[in-house]
Amino acid sequence: MGCHFDVLVEPDGSVLGRFNLVDVADGGAELGYRVAERAAGRGVATDGVRRVVALARQAYGLRRLTAGTTLDNAGSLAVLRRTGFTPVGEVSLDGRPGLRFARGLTADD
Repeated sequence: MGCHFDVLVEPDGSVLGRFNLVDVADGGAELGYRVAERAAGRGVATDGVRRVVALARQAYGLRRLTAGTTLDNAGSLAVLRRTGFTPVGEVSLDGRPGLRFARGLTADD
């Protein structure tokens, strides 16, 4: 299994967020991301996830991604839905209820 780690930085070099693809194997990977608190609500997470989805397909040759978030993380739930992920089941993350998401990667991504 492999991993791809990407960082989104401002022109001054400060980090806005990190976007990771982990457990890369058999054409798929698990997406994880985190944005700086100062960047929350500005579309940084949505833009970053869209960029990583494109990288996953174009540069890494992946065909599917999965992700998970807790039910109390409204921001991540919205980002995943906005970027084409659909819920595929329930999951427990650090003892908290959450949802598992998935999306296929197509030539249009």
